[in-house]
Amino acid sequence: MSVYPKKRSDGTTAWYYYFCYQGKRYRAVGGATKTQALRTQEKVRSQVINGQYELENEIVDERINDFAKTFLERRQYLKSIKRDVTSVRHLLHFFNERTLGSIESSDIEDYMSYRKSYRVSNSTINRELTCLKRMYNLAIRWKKAKRNPVNDIDFLREPPGRTRFLTSQEAQLLLDCCSKSFYPIVFTALNTGMRLSEILTLTWSGVHIDSVISPFIELSQTKNNKKRAIPLNDEMIELLKGQKGKHEKFVFVGSHGKPVKSVRKPFQTALRKSGIVDFRFHDLRHTFASHFVMQGGDLLTLKEILGHSSMEMVERYAHLAQAHKLKQVNNLKGLFSQRHLNATCDNVVGLAAKIGNVSY
Repeated sequence: MSVYPKKRSDGTTAWYYYFCYQGKRYRAVGGATKTQALRTQEKVRSQVINGQYELENEIVDERINDFAKTFLERRQYLKSIKRDVTSVRHLLHFFNERTLGSIESSDIEDYMSYRKSYRVSNSTINRELTCLKRMYNLAIRWKKAKRNPVNDIDFLREPPGRTRFLTSQEAQLLLDCCSKSFYPIVFTALNTGMRLSEILTLTWSGVHIDSVISPFIELSQTKNNKKRAIPLNDEMIELLKGQKGKHEKFVFVGSHGKPVKSVRKPFQTALRKSGIVDFRFHDLRHTFASHFVMQGGDLLTLKEILGHSSMEMVERYAHLAQAHKLKQVNNLKGLFSQRHLNATCDNVVGLAAKIGNVSY
């Protein structure tokens, strides 16, 4: 048995394994490193000895590089394509030239350790593992793989979701620092909890403020591809009326009257002028949700407005609801104390005496 490197036509180096068993030769790519080739060789040799090799190889063991191209080409229409492209790039850097069948769960554990060595966050690594898992599920469906090694992996624990939000004073300060064309976008985010992509792609066909009892925005292009309706307060209705006539299709436009593609520059400018730090545009959504709950809104309604698929996503705001309830209860402080009751009784007695002295 032996393993050896070989230069490919594209300039990359692949490690091959080679061994003989009962007069038959077995030679193929084992991986991008010597260690990977040795592992693959041991796996294949074990399959050959146990009579499983021919069964395993009824499925063409495609290189992960080649399969990744097909995978991305068939997912071009999905909203997650940018994230998929990034994940695949990192995966191929580590698993370069490996075949789908040669990658074991132990190799994936090595990948996780490799990414952690570069101080990559647990959530990012989990997104990459999710992408790899999806690749294998599709490979199995397309007869390119027989098993999914990611199924044996425990994903990394992720920290709780970020819930940074502005106070009402900070929110007003941010609005005051927005440019004339950017103000409606921020105002909408604060009053509806809509995602940035939902705001920028909102068209007039989804705005229902005329001839309806309860004005609302209907969103069809959402993150989970489910339509949802967002109720509008009086201030939002006035703002939307003011946007009419600026563009025949899109509700929000930039300073030149064209649909907005990016808000990075105006948002950074507004943050700098207001002095607000450690704040992202998506945190405006958290700001809406937080104040909605603090004003007495219930979590189920919030879930429907934000378009979350489960209650778990809005439970992060539950503590704010508890704080609101405590504040309301504190308004009763002293109302039923002994001193208050005594004072109330004295007032009643005095009032009764006055009434007794009134003649009719």
